[in-house]
Amino acid sequence: MVMRIVRQVLQEQQHSARRLYIIFEDSFDVRYDTFLRSLTGDYEICAVVPDHWLGSPLAQRITASCTCCKLIGRTASVNLSAADSLTVYPVASRSGIVKAALGICDTFETRWFQRCLSAGAEVRIVLSGLEPFTGNEPEPYRERILSYYRILLTYDVWIGSWDPREEVPDARFQALPGENHDTLRVPAACVSGRQIITAADAAGYAAGSKVSIPEGTIITALAQERAAEKDIQFVTR
Repeated sequence: MVMRIVRQVLQEQQHSARRLYIIFEDSFDVRYDTFLRSLTGDYEICAVVPDHWLGSPLAQRITASCTCCKLIGRTASVNLSAADSLTVYPVASRSGIVKAALGICDTFETRWFQRCLSAGAEVRIVLSGLEPFTGNEPEPYRERILSYYRILLTYDVWIGSWDPREEVPDARFQALPGENHDTLRVPAACVSGRQIITAADAAGYAAGSKVSIPEGTIITALAQERAAEKDIQFVTR
């Protein structure tokens, strides 16, 4: 009787747990191991991997690092629903970041990214999984790449910690690869000299407040929704 009750409780918890999708790139990176070990059973975890990984030592490596993780091949993932889910990219290549920012969907990773945006699903990119600069790049190239990261912020994509429970004030604006630590620790991101207010910013404003913003400030669609829910008014100065 006790075991039956325990199983029922576990089933109910699994049913109510939020779906967490982990998107793997074509090549395995050791940073996946660290990320997988940080996961808990608080989520219904689905690792979406290349089809040829299934049944391979890589699949065994993933399940060994996260025993509560379910592996799904890319082909089978077309039947998954992105609605009300959280997608995490533990490792994101520079080319993948650029394509996602520009809306180029010619890889599985960028097509999944588009699915999430279309479904209004939350997307998080782990900061430690981004490709760092070597320091030898020309400054214009470096700034152009950083601009693509900032574009993703306008899509309400979170760059930082993967776990929403670990959010801290201004966590969204941690320094990106190659930037000084304080570069993005500001009340709103900035793209091409224009300030951007995201849903994360709106969540931090008091309900019923009036927020003074510079002329030309970009307010993302989700930020506008959150502001309307809290009766927040943006006043251009």
